[in-house]
Amino acid sequence: MTQPKQLSVDDYIDVLSEDRKTAINAVRGTILENLPDGYEETVQHGMICYVIPLETYPVTYNKLPLMFAGLASQKNYMTVYLMNI
Repeated sequence: MTQPKQLSVDDYIDVLSEDRKTAINAVRGTILENLPDGYEETVQHGMICYVIPLETYPVTYNKLPLMFAGLASQKNYMTVYLMNI
């Protein structure tokens, strides 16, 4: 299932099937419990992203906040993306 552009994390999760909502919310809860101070949860690149805000680190190649981790529900799978920053 291709995700349309979402305005918020809750909007992103609301369009998922019940089984995917349960799985994504479980992983999301774990990420939020362990997310360092100063990082933000947002929707970026068509997925839930955990980013370093531009106020903290404004120099990025694409003018978007640096993504630390991502959580996505793709057509055939769900995934966690972890970035090395």
